Amino acid sequence: VGDAAIGGAMPKSAFSANAQAKACAAAVAALVRERQPAQPKLINTCYSLVAPGYGISIAGVYQPRDGLLAEVEGAGGTSPLEAPSSVRELEAAYAEDWFRTITSEVFG
Repeated sequence: VGDAAIGGAMPKSAFSANAQAKACAAAVAALVRERQPAQPKLINTCYSLVAPGYGISIAGVYQPRDGLLAEVEGAGGTSPLEAPSSVRELEAAYAEDWFRTITSEVFG
């Protein structure tokens, strides 16, 4: 999981590792119940605060294909290059919320 995984197109990031760990735990729980694990769709999101009130992001969606994780075409994307300041402010707020959520999930 995470950096130890040979994940194909999915980036090696803390958010990816967190998503992969959740999918792995769900698969193990299904197998313990003698059920077929669901086919996962994994999301990776990364926000960056470039300056106070100015955020940018990139996101991707991945699913298993031929033994590796492949991008789901048309899903995800990056912040628009020419976004107005209101979008950058919103992305900065999303970045702060994202950080609180991932930190809480990882460290409790």
